[in-house]
Amino acid sequence: MSIPPAEVVGVSQGIDATGNWRYVVSGLQVSSPMELPSAIRAEDVSTQPDVVVVSGTVPEQLAHAVRQGPGWSIGAEGFLIAIPGVAKALVSGGERILLEPDAAVDPGDLVLYLLGTLFAIVLHQRGRVVLHASAVAVGDKAMLFCGQSGAGKSTMAAMLGKRGYALLNDDVCNLHLGDDGVYRVYPDGRMLKLWAQSLEHLEWAEAQAIRIRKDAAKFYMAPRMVDLTPRPVGGVFILRVAEDGVSSLARLSNADALSELTLNAYRPALVRSMDMTQAYFHAAIGIQRSAGVFALTRPIDFARADEALDLLEARWAKAEQDEID
Repeated sequence: MSIPPAEVVGVSQGIDATGNWRYVVSGLQVSSPMELPSAIRAEDVSTQPDVVVVSGTVPEQLAHAVRQGPGWSIGAEGFLIAIPGVAKALVSGGERILLEPDAAVDPGDLVLYLLGTLFAIVLHQRGRVVLHASAVAVGDKAMLFCGQSGAGKSTMAAMLGKRGYALLNDDVCNLHLGDDGVYRVYPDGRMLKLWAQSLEHLEWAEAQAIRIRKDAAKFYMAPRMVDLTPRPVGGVFILRVAEDGVSSLARLSNADALSELTLNAYRPALVRSMDMTQAYFHAAIGIQRSAGVFALTRPIDFARADEALDLLEARWAKAEQDEID
């Protein structure tokens, strides 16, 4: 399967001079020959892109691999990876993705793979910490929600959107350590990925959404508000299910915070294979010290969703008051 070039329809449609679509992903300008329906189109397409996606033939192996595992290898040429039935790719220098899709791949799976695993490799090559998290803006801070697939990260961000909090990230959070020693989230405002039952609870019409895959009732949905301003991390909240049905919010110990942030890296195997473990260790210590890592335990019951949201808002209001005092 080849990637058809985007039709050149003008700057207003997010197309650059090469005929590629232009997007903002995790604070980076991305040029892509395929449309990425969940990403935010760039307003300015005249600048040099930070990351270029290229359609072409990917080598079967690297000439001089220094590390390798099942389906992947790392060498001077970059990170070579193959996912059977989806695509092969060579990611180089944190700025180029050579992509060869499988002939039978579902286009929805290809977009998920590109913006998920492959872009996480790009960010790691740039020295970034990447968490499997959604994030919203609370004042001048970014509040992150971590958890494994199905934990409710996107739904939490969407529910907070109904309360007036702008979306920063969904599913993938790019963290960068500034010269001032502060970890900041670089937003991309990509569309939320929500199951049909979440759309129903949020009173969003399924007809207004874009189906992610042909065989799953999961949809891309535009958030109510998006903010693309980088923000310091104001807190990380690990989503857990309340077995006793009681919502609670508690700060984790240093040891548990380190464990959770490592577990909630976006693709922990990438962290190990790309020798990024120490970067995540330092990020966990820095975030725990400056903002805190918390366990947010709540029942998986839409009828009681406000309980967890109220706990969060009370915590944020107290933190704001403490800063003022």
